[in-house]
Amino acid sequence: MRKLMLILAALFLLTAQDQTAAEAQDVIVYSPFNDEFMQALSRPFTQESGIRIRNIVISTGESLSRLRAEAQRPQADFWLSVRPAILAQAHSDGLIEAYEPQGSETILQAYQYPEPYITAVGTYPLVFFYNTRAVSRAGLPTPSPDWDDMLNPALAGQIVMPHPATSGTAYAAITTMLQRVMQNGGTEEQGWEFIRDFSRNVAQFTRSGRAPQSLVAAGEYPIGVGFYDAVWQAQQEGFPIEVVVPNPVFAEPYGAAVVNNGPNVAGARAFFDYLLTPQAQTILTQFGNYPVIAGINPPEGGVVVPSEQVISIDFRWSADNRRRILDTFQEVTRAEPQ
Repeated sequence: MRKLMLILAALFLLTAQDQTAAEAQDVIVYSPFNDEFMQALSRPFTQESGIRIRNIVISTGESLSRLRAEAQRPQADFWLSVRPAILAQAHSDGLIEAYEPQGSETILQAYQYPEPYITAVGTYPLVFFYNTRAVSRAGLPTPSPDWDDMLNPALAGQIVMPHPATSGTAYAAITTMLQRVMQNGGTEEQGWEFIRDFSRNVAQFTRSGRAPQSLVAAGEYPIGVGFYDAVWQAQQEGFPIEVVVPNPVFAEPYGAAVVNNGPNVAGARAFFDYLLTPQAQTILTQFGNYPVIAGINPPEGGVVVPSEQVISIDFRWSADNRRRILDTFQEVTRAEPQ
């Protein structure tokens, strides 16, 4: 009996070791991208390397909070679709590596950053979008490129956008609103006055950065503010959504990062290398993303973003003041993520 027990214990140990080895071949990714997108993006990588990508769909703000909570024992290996300001803060907090992936030298000059912990992977603009049927039904004016027109009292309770405490999308929008005013000679306080007035027209601040696109597509709200990739996908599915490129427009690229001391650092680095290959960049365009390397066509039917409308964002200011900006937003709007 004792011999049998020893054999069973040995078999159990070997099974556990095999399971641990198999799990080590997985790369756990935190990203706001849906599973269909991530499966398409990771399939060639898995076929070539044997490493599986397991995607955890989570907004950027919430993933940052989770990475902080897990810092002593990281659960994720890779972080995808993160703006430079948030990457800078995460690096200063010791949450991510300063890893420069293979192929980073092929990134277009406009998307290059001197910081080794900021590497562009893809890009898409922050846009206004609206459901043509819902706008017509409510007798509303269609959005124009002018941010000030979003303060029209006729739009009260008609706009949906994410909440900056949980969404990187919304944080990009709020810092764009502030820096737009400041770069035009105004003060930060005047920027907050704009945000206060704008928030009166927002019916709901969603927890997810991509929820507004779904809500507007379904006609639950007429107008939304968010990133273009999810709008593009809704258009491909036949929803009656039109896009307006605001002036100025936030079109800063998103990046990615290897989680510091994650369970599978080697696998995460390999996945990062893959994301800058022409194959991966082409797949990104099939989901409304714009490539960051030369020689890849933009998404078919994608909106044109005039370069003269692109705002030059001071991402260092956005990173250094993130906590204060989020606190001030809460004081000014009293809005909670829903």
